[in-house]
Amino acid sequence: MRENRRWQWQLPMLFIVIQLARSEESNDNSDAGQFFTHIYKRNLQQMVELRNTSVEPCEDFYAHACGSFDRYMQAADADDALPPYLHNKQDRMEFFQAQHVNFQTLPGKLLSQLYGECRARRSSPGTHWQQLLQQLPFLEEELHSSWPFLRHQWQRQHLDEQLNWIQLAAQLAAHGVSTLLHIYFAPGTIYVAQMPEWPCPSLQGFQESMSEVLRGRHPQVARIVAHEMRMLCLGLSQSQSSPGQQQLQLDDNTMDYFQHFFALLNFTQLQLTTARKLPLDVAGITRTWQLLRHTEPRIVYNYVLWLAQQQLLYEDCFQLAQQLERLLHVEYWQWHVLGARLSRQVALSLYQLHTTRFQQRRRSTLSRRDWYGHLMPEAVERRELQVARLLQSHAQQYLNLTEHELQLKTLQFVPGQFYGNLLQLRRAQLRHSFVSAYVDEEDERSPAYFLRHFLHFVLLSLHRPMFHYYATQGLELWRQSRLLQDTDGYYTALDCLERQSQQFDDPIYRPLSSDMVANVFHFHRSFQASLRDYKFWLQGERFVFAEQFVLNFFGLDEHRVLFYAVAQQLCNRQNEIFAAQLNRGYMNLPEFQAAFNCEADAPMNPPAKCMINRCELNP
Repeated sequence: MRENRRWQWQLPMLFIVIQLARSEESNDNSDAGQFFTHIYKRNLQQMVELRNTSVEPCEDFYAHACGSFDRYMQAADADDALPPYLHNKQDRMEFFQAQHVNFQTLPGKLLSQLYGECRARRSSPGTHWQQLLQQLPFLEEELHSSWPFLRHQWQRQHLDEQLNWIQLAAQLAAHGVSTLLHIYFAPGTIYVAQMPEWPCPSLQGFQESMSEVLRGRHPQVARIVAHEMRMLCLGLSQSQSSPGQQQLQLDDNTMDYFQHFFALLNFTQLQLTTARKLPLDVAGITRTWQLLRHTEPRIVYNYVLWLAQQQLLYEDCFQLAQQLERLLHVEYWQWHVLGARLSRQVALSLYQLHTTRFQQRRRSTLSRRDWYGHLMPEAVERRELQVARLLQSHAQQYLNLTEHELQLKTLQFVPGQFYGNLLQLRRAQLRHSFVSAYVDEEDERSPAYFLRHFLHFVLLSLHRPMFHYYATQGLELWRQSRLLQDTDGYYTALDCLERQSQQFDDPIYRPLSSDMVANVFHFHRSFQASLRDYKFWLQGERFVFAEQFVLNFFGLDEHRVLFYAVAQQLCNRQNEIFAAQLNRGYMNLPEFQAAFNCEADAPMNPPAKCMINRCELNP
């Protein structure tokens, strides 16, 4: 009975695949053909056309997989001429652009309005700088219309009495535009840190960035202002930490800055008194503010305004969705715009299937890593995975709709005022972070990281074949985690790869530095784990019955496709480095030689393999 049901399902899928092949020959526009065309054709067609068939895969796989990259990018249509490593970002952008008008939550609607206003700026009168002056209340248009200021302007107009760089920097920081200090919050905690980096372009870069503002003024103005600001930012960039200083010394400037900053955020006296204050890199902050104190105020004011102008350019409005990603994920988690494609329960089940091996490894590693884990009896550890339950629990904390609506409901957006509305929202988010759990979505140990990974997985599954997940997100999941660290394995690889380089004269065996060996070793371990995840999925995925026919139609098969998909993520990106990483990683995988039927004497099939952990051959 089970076999009959299996064939009842598979025969219709076989019919669909046959229709795909016919649609390629007869341009049939059936729904099934369109489905496979959307999911497979662009991916697999590009995969095939990026290859250089004059190079055998067992000779130099990187040259084989990426050899036609430049030619393809020149000949492809604009929609297809996108490097494979940007596909996931492109899919997320296109989904957001198509669906933002359908957002239903307050965070989603505010983000959608900002995105629409950002795009509408291009047809609005006035330059970027003029729009900033019109929409930001703390930038008086009459005073700032002649920015950047020269010394004679500053003195003649007595601007030293009207414009204060400390107050300006504090106002910008309170609205989420950091210029001189990076202040951020966790519940009941205030962190004060150096700026992560000080933007410092070349003299020509400064002049080009101000070309719109300085239009009509003497060319010498641009050179003078650019030189002054570059000297300042070079000095700030060289502010080095020195050991010994642990407590932040507050002079008049820093006191003035903090007073304005916290007053604009409307924190109560009790909140400020009871909050923990944690300055980071105290010596660096002290050195920076000493330099600012001894710099002409006009120059600092020019540089602060330049930093703000650059941060608010938004030449690509999708930056909003990336910078305000937590609000976007609050909307996505409610599933209003995703429900028509797949249910949340199905998506959670799919995610658990595709990350099963990773979650098992992570759970067992974390529960045994420290002394507490060693004391915990094995019987206490849950044997079943609860990925869906854990994600839902974390979403209740990080993506709580009620909490976000409470913080955002007081905002009063003015239609068409993009910059004013954006800074309102940034200020509200900054205030919210003082009472909300701290979220570092880039930290692979954080629950928020997996929520983000899950939502990206859902969007990927709507746009790409599933093998693409294992070549991108699945691989990065292993690479960014610390689950595959193996110091002994690295030193063994260092010795073994060096011996391989000495034994063979082929260019793909060129000597590697210790850093490159570390990259090869980490790539090899991560790809091997992702490959096993992929095979685990193949073993239980009925759809593979149909997928094999699709792959065969493009001259591929399920054993080779992942090797190509991963390799082409590296095409045209530091070729010398990535070629060594890929070739040396693949040649030491028996699965590679089996997939491509490499001869015993092929360059990509060394007789002695490195980096093979015999204890993990049958995990």
